[in-house]
Amino acid sequence: MEQNKRKKKGRSATKIIPPKKKKTENLSRDEVRSINKKKIRRKRKAKRLALLAGLALVVACAGVALVLAVFFRISTIQVKGDKVYSEKDVVAKSGVEIGDNLFLANEEKVNESLTAALPYIDKITLELDLPDTIIINVTATREVAALPYGAGFILVDENGKVLDRNAAMIRDGVAIVDGVQLKGAPVGGVIKLNNDQITSRFIELLGAIKSSGFKQLTGIVLTKAGEFQLKYDDRITVKIGSFVNLEQKIRRAEAAIEKENEINAYSIGVMDVSVEPYASFDPGEESKVPVTKAPATQNASEKADENTATEDEAEAPEDEAEESNDTVSDDAEN
Repeated sequence: MEQNKRKKKGRSATKIIPPKKKKTENLSRDEVRSINKKKIRRKRKAKRLALLAGLALVVACAGVALVLAVFFRISTIQVKGDKVYSEKDVVAKSGVEIGDNLFLANEEKVNESLTAALPYIDKITLELDLPDTIIINVTATREVAALPYGAGFILVDENGKVLDRNAAMIRDGVAIVDGVQLKGAPVGGVIKLNNDQITSRFIELLGAIKSSGFKQLTGIVLTKAGEFQLKYDDRITVKIGSFVNLEQKIRRAEAAIEKENEINAYSIGVMDVSVEPYASFDPGEESKVPVTKAPATQNASEKADENTATEDEAEAPEDEAEESNDTVSDDAEN
């Protein structure tokens, strides 16, 4: 055992000494020249290899460019996906042309061009069908809210994108916005309201409404206190409070309203979901914030009754006139 330990200690103690480099001081002049020539040859060889590699890369790039220039030219442009615009309009506004190289089509640039020129397009993707066909896949967007503007409406989607500046009508499920100040509404661009903070919160609210799938939403109101409220079916105001867990609050409000509708489908009041995780309903308390809406049915029926009464009154003088004419004719005969 002791001998083995001594052997191990002896092995660990041994050191490998690398060979010493020859010093040029002890070499002759011819030997020094020979060494320097070898170094120069190595450097020249390395330069030649680098040059050859560079030339090979240039030739390869030129070959690829030649192939792209001669082959893979676009001869067919197809449009697939949502049919919000005609194929002719999409192709014309895309910037993609027959004869362009298939691999040089820039999807980001085409997307920017189409979404700006044709606002109801949300996004596009390009698909290459070799050897000569490019496919534009279209995804459409729809309006979520409408801002009264002049004699019509400005329509915006869930991202605050302006789709139309002069819409004469709005479809069901589109909320009418009230209480905001319009600062800018470029078609194809993002709407601008009172200030950047209000604009940002408004767009966040639109996205949450879209994601939650809130139905029968008729109004979005910005109160004087700077808080956004929702209007359900023009009869129930939804108080949101802070935007923390915004989408969940909207879902909770809709679920609570559905339960309230089971009790009374015509109830009017305020649904408060501002305090987590509750939803409280105050029946009979109408929203103090005015919301743009169509005339009520009762007012319309009363107006119709008034028109009928007016027509009856108008017919009475005509009957009296006819009677007087008959009397005059009888006297003339006598």
